[in-house]
Amino acid sequence: MSDIIKYISKVEIKGLWGRYDISWDLHEDVNILSGINGSGKTTILNSVSKLLANFSELDWNNNPLIDEIGEHINMCKIVFNNASDISFGFINKRFSIKSEIEKGTSFEQEIYNKYFFLGEKYNAYIYEKKELSDRDDFVQIDLISTFDAELKSSEALAKLSVDTVKTELDWEIYQLQKKYLEYQLNIGKRAFETINRNGSNADVAKIQANQNRFLDIIDSLFEPTGKKINRKENEVSILIGEKKLSPYQLSSGEKQILVILLAVLVQDNKNAILFMDEPEISLHFDWQNKLIQYIRELNPNVQIILATHSPAIIMDGWMDKVANVSDLIKSEHKVGNNETK
Repeated sequence: MSDIIKYISKVEIKGLWGRYDISWDLHEDVNILSGINGSGKTTILNSVSKLLANFSELDWNNNPLIDEIGEHINMCKIVFNNASDISFGFINKRFSIKSEIEKGTSFEQEIYNKYFFLGEKYNAYIYEKKELSDRDDFVQIDLISTFDAELKSSEALAKLSVDTVKTELDWEIYQLQKKYLEYQLNIGKRAFETINRNGSNADVAKIQANQNRFLDIIDSLFEPTGKKINRKENEVSILIGEKKLSPYQLSSGEKQILVILLAVLVQDNKNAILFMDEPEISLHFDWQNKLIQYIRELNPNVQIILATHSPAIIMDGWMDKVANVSDLIKSEHKVGNNETK
């Protein structure tokens, strides 16, 4: 088995809403979570993605994310392709193991050696000491917001000189612009090194193929409205005839597809995990239908994990990648009772 962390192979959650225990075996390429409204799709997706995306943040004290996730689950175990795993637990403070550890028994010391205890609010937050975030091969995590909601004020936002960044999708675009510049520098460097090694034009074209494919896809999607990518600039900007548009001026659906595909492009074909909750929001039916195909074209090494209500997303060859939340439930705890079925 490869020692490199490439994708998630299994997710186990105990105490979803204090009621359900679930187990989900994941595919290495595409995973689609379905279920009726209120079945837990978003809770499962958000719990796993936010825990992984913030795994390297060691100072979790007074972090509202701890309380947010701890309100919905008791434990989450994430297993990777190489059998490495991370375990997160949320424990009511009056049952916190931390207070017992100070007694210093061998059993309590063993627990202390196995877990970090972070967070001092209602939910004590622990995760197993695997130190995976310190590894060079820790997989890249991308959590894409597909909702064009008004952006909440923050210290980072207050420092911005760009007054056009007003929504969640605007903020995603703003951050991706910088990553896109870095990506272009990297492929430019690789192209230069290839030429210096007497590489052919065909070799250079291979290096630039992904970027060109991204530009072609966006142009084809935007063509019905007369828009296309401005290929003369390093930042992403849009042309409609001779008029230049900022990406912040696009419609919600156009921003959304741009954010998703640009985020995948700048992964630069590296191993990555992409989380999306209801990516069909604001997207035209045809765009939904081709979404997974385009993502896989731009990075065949990305593991896609998404929750959706849209049949259009899964109908183009992805039916066998669908897991219904009801099928993941392994046991149910009766509310207010210790019985389990």
